[in-house]
Amino acid sequence: MRIKTKLLTGFIILMTLLVGITSFGYDRMSRMNDRMNSFYDSRFEMVKSVIDLRGSVNQAGRSVSDVLLGVLESSAVRVEALNRAANNLTAQSEAMLDRAQGPEERQAVDQVSRDISQYADFLGRFVVLIGAGDREGALELYNNLGRSWQDAAFSSLDSLTSFEQLTMEEETDASRTMYNEAVRWFAGMTVVGLFIGLAVMLWVLPHITKGFNLLAVMGKKFSQGRLRGLSRLEIQSNDELGQLAKVFKQIAMDLQEKNEREALYAESKAQQAWIDGQMARSTELLKDGAGMTGVAEAFANEFTSVLGAAYSAVYFLEGDDGDRASRLRRRGSYARGPELPASEGAARFELGEGLVGQCARNGEQLVIEPLPAGYIPIRSGLGEATPVQLVLQPIEADGTIVGVLELAYLRPMGNLERELLERLTEKFAYIVMNLQSRHRVEELLREAQAMTEELQIRSEELISQQEELRDSNERLEVHAGRLKRSEERLQRQQEELEGANMELKGKTMQLEEQIRQTARRNREVAAANRELERRTAELARASQYKSEFLANMSHELRTPLNSLIVLSQFLEDNAEGNLTDKQLEFARTIHSSGEDLMKMIDEILDLAKVDAGRMELQIELTPLEDITVDLEHAFRSLAEDKGLTFEIGIANGVPAAFPTDGHRVKQVIRNLLSNAMKFTLAGSVALTIRPANEAELGGRNERYLAFEVKDTGIGIAPDKREIIFEAFRQADGTTSRRFGGTGLGLTISRDLSKLLGGWIALDSELEVGSSFTLFLPEAGPEKAVQKPEQRV
Repeated sequence: MRIKTKLLTGFIILMTLLVGITSFGYDRMSRMNDRMNSFYDSRFEMVKSVIDLRGSVNQAGRSVSDVLLGVLESSAVRVEALNRAANNLTAQSEAMLDRAQGPEERQAVDQVSRDISQYADFLGRFVVLIGAGDREGALELYNNLGRSWQDAAFSSLDSLTSFEQLTMEEETDASRTMYNEAVRWFAGMTVVGLFIGLAVMLWVLPHITKGFNLLAVMGKKFSQGRLRGLSRLEIQSNDELGQLAKVFKQIAMDLQEKNEREALYAESKAQQAWIDGQMARSTELLKDGAGMTGVAEAFANEFTSVLGAAYSAVYFLEGDDGDRASRLRRRGSYARGPELPASEGAARFELGEGLVGQCARNGEQLVIEPLPAGYIPIRSGLGEATPVQLVLQPIEADGTIVGVLELAYLRPMGNLERELLERLTEKFAYIVMNLQSRHRVEELLREAQAMTEELQIRSEELISQQEELRDSNERLEVHAGRLKRSEERLQRQQEELEGANMELKGKTMQLEEQIRQTARRNREVAAANRELERRTAELARASQYKSEFLANMSHELRTPLNSLIVLSQFLEDNAEGNLTDKQLEFARTIHSSGEDLMKMIDEILDLAKVDAGRMELQIELTPLEDITVDLEHAFRSLAEDKGLTFEIGIANGVPAAFPTDGHRVKQVIRNLLSNAMKFTLAGSVALTIRPANEAELGGRNERYLAFEVKDTGIGIAPDKREIIFEAFRQADGTTSRRFGGTGLGLTISRDLSKLLGGWIALDSELEVGSSFTLFLPEAGPEKAVQKPEQRV
């Protein structure tokens, strides 16, 4: 039985006994209290009423005596006092009748009531006589009836008093007997309760003591750390202390299990720390820029003994001349004996060939045991032994297999070594892939450099051919001018001859010889005209050939150039994060050079289109806000990078939009702003759009808009203001070397401004700044009046 049940049972027994004793005592006390209340309410009150009534009778008797003796002077007072006495006696006797209990007491009270009534009747008659002034009659009534009725009232009152005294003595004896009996019962029940409580304690305490002793033994073993001893203790009790002991035992067993788990955890942490330390050593394989063979040899020498193996070989998956890798080649080994061939052919395996090839194909670890005798001996200076286990582990990371590691063990490989092997091969795979990526990047850089050199050579050839074409065009233009002047001279001569013929009509015969000469000259002129037409046709074909050549060359250059730009951008992004800072700088240089070359090709093509008359304009209503917003986005960050102040302003009177080719207008202004930014080292660059004034129009009647680009740059010398508008020309050689550029921007801008119906004006001062102004008609290119270009 549980201690709680035992204690509860004992407590219930004791409480029952206590309740019984208390109930018994309460009953006895209640009965005694009832007796006392009854004694007071009936007997005592009755005795008190008798005494009061007797006093009233005595008082009435004294009043009668006083009246008879003449003590009282006033008759009215005497009558009133006697009336009150009579009424009082009647009332008191009636009250006694109400308190009477029991037949004997009621009989005595009835007797008292009759006697008191007679005496009250006497008093009434006595009062009547006294009131009538019949004192003698009143005295006679007193002597005959009053005295005897008064004595009868006293006698009945004394009898009632005796009866009440006897009754009170009997009730007192009964109460005393009840008290004694209650004391005896209470004492007996108390003794019985003590014995029952002692029995309950003797029933409960041994179990509690035994349980506490067991807990003390367990606590001592627990404090001494003897947890295993606690598990051998047998707990037979099922009470609360037994359950507490079982819980204590379970705690000890859990603590023992926790200690064992902590020991295992500490051992696991130590093993993990050892594995992490070995993994950290693997990063040293990439130092000194070692190749694939060096990395394989370093890995085999470094980690074969750490993995507990006595032999190892490292195979890498390789391909020939960029083909997909399909062959395994041994790149490193550890403790290789003379029986292991060192030739290239013997060190190669195809995918699926042998255990090495099969391991690479499956991508899973192969464990071969036991090994046949003489499989591969492990030799040292003291002897040799045969391995008992062969392990082939794929060198794999992110699902990519780059090789196979072969290990031979003189004992079976442990779990810790197996875990280290898996993590090491994965880390080694990343190292190998990183090294392969580095080699590929170096090859790509070499190819990119070769392509850049080839593109540079082609670009120089293109520029040289362009110069030759330009010289040929100039020579053809000079020759055409000469032919034109010769034709004009011959025309004048022909006119002179015709006048002479009219004047000398009569001298025809004399002038036949001169006419023949004139005919001969006409034939010469015709031949010259044919030669001029032939030269013009050759010039047109040359221009066509030049345009086709430039188009073909641009196409041929764009294809490798786009590849170069994309490849250099890929290298510059360095997504794998395996390029050095110097390699990234080379990549950025290649990318920037490619972009510059692409821009120069576009400018040459635009110049060729203008020269060939094939530049087409897309005339549409162009908002000035589109132009200013694009230019703001394009040059604001550039100006901030150079520390320049850049402003764009629109003056009053400028229309919100005007018909023109917005793309070509932006191209011209962009070239002007680009030159201003390039040649301005400090200060400001400003673009102002305003109506052109009459002085700038030079007699033109149409309305023009002026796009003025003003800077605080290096300025242009007066003798250089014409040549800067020529193709491939700048102010001097130092400008190109210092600031860069091809010298085509202003040439293209000038030709585009002519196509747009306008022109470009220049105002500059050395070391102060320059102002390039583009004038365009508000009505559009079709309504513009073409006049010679003006430059200031």
